[in-house]
Amino acid sequence: MKKVISLLLFVTLAGCSYFQMDRSEEAALQNKRLIEERDLHTAQETLVAGNFAQAQKQYKLFQETYPVSSFYQASRIGEAQALEGQGKWVEAAAIYRDVILKTRNLQPDIAALALYRNSFCEEALGDDQKTVANLLEAQSLRTALPMTVGYAEIPARLASAYSRIGREKEANKYLNEAEQGIAKIRKETDPAKLDKDWLVKTYVQMGSVSTNQLSAENFESFVASQKYVQIYLIRALELNNSRWSPTALKQLQTTYNELYLQVEAVKQNRSQQANLGGSLVELIDSAELYRPLAGQTPNSYQIEFFTLTSDIRKKTERLLYQGHESMGLTEESKKLNSIKRSGRTKADALLPEEQGSSKKMPSKPAIGEDPNL
Repeated sequence: MKKVISLLLFVTLAGCSYFQMDRSEEAALQNKRLIEERDLHTAQETLVAGNFAQAQKQYKLFQETYPVSSFYQASRIGEAQALEGQGKWVEAAAIYRDVILKTRNLQPDIAALALYRNSFCEEALGDDQKTVANLLEAQSLRTALPMTVGYAEIPARLASAYSRIGREKEANKYLNEAEQGIAKIRKETDPAKLDKDWLVKTYVQMGSVSTNQLSAENFESFVASQKYVQIYLIRALELNNSRWSPTALKQLQTTYNELYLQVEAVKQNRSQQANLGGSLVELIDSAELYRPLAGQTPNSYQIEFFTLTSDIRKKTERLLYQGHESMGLTEESKKLNSIKRSGRTKADALLPEEQGSSKKMPSKPAIGEDPNL
């Protein structure tokens, strides 16, 4: 209302001083905005560097310093991400839910980002139904999100989540959609407008899955979802990016080490251990499909990952075969509990363009045969 009155006064007085004052006010507001952006960027850089506790303090300071800033809710998303980095999933989720409520109508871009990030919290808390719900709602607002998130990352994460709850039809649908999203981004986006690391960063986000709730009870469903998305992390290794390939490698290392520890932990139940071990080896088989071919020179990230999978395969097979020897199992029991179970290795993790590929799975020793001989 003040603005309208000032304009009427200008018309009456026909002076030029108002224009000068208006320009001065506009410059002051612009300067204030630049300062806020600078402080928010500083916190963001701390977050990206992985200094999560410090980033949280910086975001809180921003909110105290600029309580009416147009970036206020964006800073709360940053604070929640800093809490994620510290493993404080419940606290982070509470912030995201509040941000969603306050921005759904007036700032749909902020709400969409909060929904997307909250899906990571719900996944870490073990609630796949809420993970899917958040992702679907974020997808409904994807025009307010960067294309990499709306058309590639969200579908890939939906494929993983649907796989964990046993809905393979939906999982395959969204896996296809994620691939189409990458193609769409490449086709429709000016490369100059994309971050130079956009592809490898997108692959890392598409393949990242929390092991926070991994247990013997959900081991099989977790492995099933991992078959869908580990390819994206392996692609990120292949791109040999100094900023994001290490993140992909760390995610893969964490996942495979956690899976092996679960197999090792159920040694009192030989039948369960054989099932879990068999699933882990099948996951490794799926990863091996993307090992560099003979004649191709692998980079350091690929070498480290495939050295890890080979080591975990050997440890898993040794663990199970040694268990058979110590228990003195009959031949029939060995066949029942063998890690080399009958039937073919599933190729559900193959991407659409790789369906029907003639590339064979690695050969396996016969049932009951020690692979170390």
